[in-house]
Amino acid sequence: MAKSHTVVLILLGATALAAAGLEPQSSTHPWPPGVQAVSTGPDSAPPLSPADAMKTFYMPPGYHVELVASEPLVQDPVAMDWDASGRLWVVEMPGFVQDLATVEPNPAPIGRVVVLEDTNHDGTMDKRTVFADGLVLARAIKVTEHGVLVGEPPYVWLMRDTDGDLHVDTKEQLTDDYGRREGRVEENASSLFWAMDNRIYTSNSDVEFHFANGTFTAEPTLSRGEWGVTEDDAGHIYRNSNESALHVDLVPTQYFARNAALLRTRGSYETLNSADGEINTVWPVRPTPGTNRAYQQGIDRPDGSLVRFTSACGPMVYRGDRLPPDLYGNAFVAEPAANLVSRIVISDDGSGLQARKAYPQGEFLASTDERFRPVFISNAPDGTLYIVDMYRGIIQQRADVTAYLRDQIHGR
Repeated sequence: MAKSHTVVLILLGATALAAAGLEPQSSTHPWPPGVQAVSTGPDSAPPLSPADAMKTFYMPPGYHVELVASEPLVQDPVAMDWDASGRLWVVEMPGFVQDLATVEPNPAPIGRVVVLEDTNHDGTMDKRTVFADGLVLARAIKVTEHGVLVGEPPYVWLMRDTDGDLHVDTKEQLTDDYGRREGRVEENASSLFWAMDNRIYTSNSDVEFHFANGTFTAEPTLSRGEWGVTEDDAGHIYRNSNESALHVDLVPTQYFARNAALLRTRGSYETLNSADGEINTVWPVRPTPGTNRAYQQGIDRPDGSLVRFTSACGPMVYRGDRLPPDLYGNAFVAEPAANLVSRIVISDDGSGLQARKAYPQGEFLASTDERFRPVFISNAPDGTLYIVDMYRGIIQQRADVTAYLRDQIHGR
């Protein structure tokens, strides 16, 4: 029997409703699975219990998903990080598009940073501690021995727990130039990725951070990407935009930032793609009528599934040792609008970096549950791969909701 490789999922489920007509992947399923027959009419995407949601996933043969945390232990997660004790730190964003009538960006101070622990060592988180609350649309975190960096536009805070109770005691402002408080929720500063060059990289922001002599210092940079930053073993920094899965910095951006008159930053934020653009193609396992512009010709296939990335986010280069070695150095990109996570193989033949989709007409992880919304992917300390699922209906910022999508949301 072939070894089954584990992918761990932070999954949110609501009430325990049955998943009518959905079957889990088994050895009898063909690969790639293709688009499954599911209902797309009104009330066709009820919130599922975590157990039922786990039955909706399709993966390549030899892989499986395990649940590590779900409601009520964690709610509306958008980013995560680890501490040296193996505890999971999660940013929760309950203020994201609560409905189509709420003011956006939502000014309510209801965001949180929580710490999840597995106290009985069974692989599932069972303890929740609120480290910090009262946050407004916080969306980035980096846990360090010097404190916890939290991105809450326009601020980045250095929060410290001085007495070991996992509650913030001091809060130092590192910058007030990390995006804008009034900025659109999806198009604001994000990410705090500490790279091997001792810089903390951001996306969609004009500032990054450098650590020296026990101090984090904000420094100007060129704004790149939308949501997420990652790095490979060579130190290349990767980001993406909603319709373009991977961009790479072959030359560190700070070298270009020194010359304000420089017009062309060749080698910085270069599109990484194959000649035919195939890495931007996606293969959902369900029709996706709930994408914002699905009414336009060419957005969906005749079977109703999305053709290309429309909300690419959370890029992550896998650098662990618990999955097969051919995954090492591959990039994983989340696509919440199409309910999937894509695997992209990166290689270098000496003439430059090349990229291709790992599977013909298939994805690394895809769900028939329309509420599966992967938004962040992480290398875990144990060598596995963790995926943050926001699990919700509306995933489009309200300012960009088309009349078509509004009708989809309301079931018309």
